[in-house]
Amino acid sequence: MGAPAHSLESLRPLGDEELTEWEEAYAAVESYLQALRIRNRLLVAELVRAILWRAFERRKSKPETPARLLAMEEALSVVAEWTQDVLDVPLENRRLAARGRLALLLAGMPDQWQGIFLTPAPWPRDFVEAMRRSYLEAGPRFAELTMVPKPLELNAIGSGAAQWWETMERKPIVRIMSSAALLLLLALAGWYLFLG
Repeated sequence: MGAPAHSLESLRPLGDEELTEWEEAYAAVESYLQALRIRNRLLVAELVRAILWRAFERRKSKPETPARLLAMEEALSVVAEWTQDVLDVPLENRRLAARGRLALLLAGMPDQWQGIFLTPAPWPRDFVEAMRRSYLEAGPRFAELTMVPKPLELNAIGSGAAQWWETMERKPIVRIMSSAALLLLLALAGWYLFLG
């Protein structure tokens, strides 16, 4: 942890609405860092402050963009750039995907190395090796699978119904007789219910 990049003299008064907006941005970035399992409150506060200053500077060129969105874009960008530098591997769309987050966890970054999270190089050799090894392990493992179609197995009722349906399809006389028997059965049931 070094000296703050911005002194208190550079602060300007903020209105209530702007203060609320930046507080929401702070909470969003803090939650993101905690999701990456950074638990040290002093470290989280320092990292959030640095990310919010970057978002605050970007806000000057994009005044219509919500502070929370700018802050999260900065947080995602900072973590992805840092991970890319540590791994020395370009990340897709400069985004920290699930594979990168998993590599951070597998390397033991939250427990053992959180003090160097988002710090510039040089990093401890053990950490860099653990990150690279974890990133390779976190990658997809493809296995060649073959799917052989199996015949559909029906129970006694299902196979009887399938045979009856096939008979009705092949022999129209059976279909007509079955339909007539069904109508007669419905008529008898109706006569019994209404007149009986």
